[in-house]
Amino acid sequence: MMTIYTSCSMAKQDIPLEILVKQRLEDDIWWLEYVGPFTLFRVPANIREGNKSLYEPRMVSIGPYYYHLRMNRLRTMEDQKWRLLRSFLFRNSELCVETCIKAMRSIEKNVRQSYSEYIALGEDEFIQMLLLDGCFILEIFFKWLSEDPDILFQGGWGPTTIFSDLLLFENQIPFVVIERLYDIVMTGETKNNRDAFLSLLARFLMDEEPSSLTFPMKLSENVHHLLDLYHQFLIVPSLCEVETKHDPTALLLWKQKLIRWITPSPDKQGTKRPPRQIPCTTNLHEAGVKFRKNQSPKNLFDVKFCRGGILEIPPLQIDSNKKALLTNLVALEKHKTWGNQTVTSYVALMNSLINTKEDVAVLQHAGVIHNLLSSQQEAAVFFNQLGDGTSFDSMNHHFAKLFRNVQLYYDSNWNRSWARLINDYFHSPWAVISVIAAVILLGLSALQTFYTVYPYYVRPK
Repeated sequence: MMTIYTSCSMAKQDIPLEILVKQRLEDDIWWLEYVGPFTLFRVPANIREGNKSLYEPRMVSIGPYYYHLRMNRLRTMEDQKWRLLRSFLFRNSELCVETCIKAMRSIEKNVRQSYSEYIALGEDEFIQMLLLDGCFILEIFFKWLSEDPDILFQGGWGPTTIFSDLLLFENQIPFVVIERLYDIVMTGETKNNRDAFLSLLARFLMDEEPSSLTFPMKLSENVHHLLDLYHQFLIVPSLCEVETKHDPTALLLWKQKLIRWITPSPDKQGTKRPPRQIPCTTNLHEAGVKFRKNQSPKNLFDVKFCRGGILEIPPLQIDSNKKALLTNLVALEKHKTWGNQTVTSYVALMNSLINTKEDVAVLQHAGVIHNLLSSQQEAAVFFNQLGDGTSFDSMNHHFAKLFRNVQLYYDSNWNRSWARLINDYFHSPWAVISVIAAVILLGLSALQTFYTVYPYYVRPK
């Protein structure tokens, strides 16, 4: 029998398999040095390829994953990084570039091991990347806070696009790089002051004053990168609220026992497992659910289902950058080891509520959505695509209780009948007047009948 070899096989047919396997293992020996845990990952290829615009930087590349774009379509921003490095060094007269490089060299190995993939950059090239990217991020912050005029802030698209790129999941460097550069450039009371540093970043990321933000150190001590810090600032208020709600007073305990006694058990309700979805906005509206803007939300996720079937939702402004931000936050939660899925749950909630442009119209009318896209249909597509591929634990997600309560309200025949009555007969002032007039006429007719018949029965015999 004749054996057919491919060109690759012919080149290696004389090399024993044992040697080929050993060579491959030696090529991948770098993996043995990685002790983890990894904190910077790639989005799975099948997800990223279908939504490249949501994960790839448009203006500035940070870190090694999109390093290949620096000499191509993002080359202009690389020149700006050198200019901002010079500006960074001028902030401290005692600071020199040698000090910065020494600081980056001291953490180079640990930083390299933060990435889940092998970084094919030499030591000096890798350190230069960290220096340029870290100084670029800090200079953007410094200039924004002090309102220094800069070419990067000219034009409405510049700052918005840069900010969006800095919060991409695959476009990150470890937070320790930014912290180390901040410590060596600052002087006086702000030097080595982590709270001051977090305040600086919070003002830029959250667009709020530092006095209005709290920094629970048990979370912030483990910041992995800029997107992770933004995620913590975004969800911390809801976590703190859960921790501070406990009140061991006897009155509260008595109320809790009473509520448990009068509330049907999950088995009787038939909703032991919360639904993975709830009806869309228009269906809920027809069933009597009323939508209202949460006037003073603690954060974006402060959604409440109140007495009387009122669903309070914090206002959300949607634009071309919001989808990328939420998508990358969901990607971050997929790789976080501490299990918080708040943003993923929020995306699942909004995807359930919004299917069509009619759903968007109801929420817009309620002040919940501020649509900056071209149409309500585009806004509906925005939420539909945002929820594609979003998986979560339906038993333990952030809105599990809300999903259950909304579904119970929607399934109630009484609520649906009452809502149908209101919609049919009290949907406008003229309809109310018509009903009242009909009731008055009916009453007058009954009264007239009574006075017509009554004399006959009371007539003396």
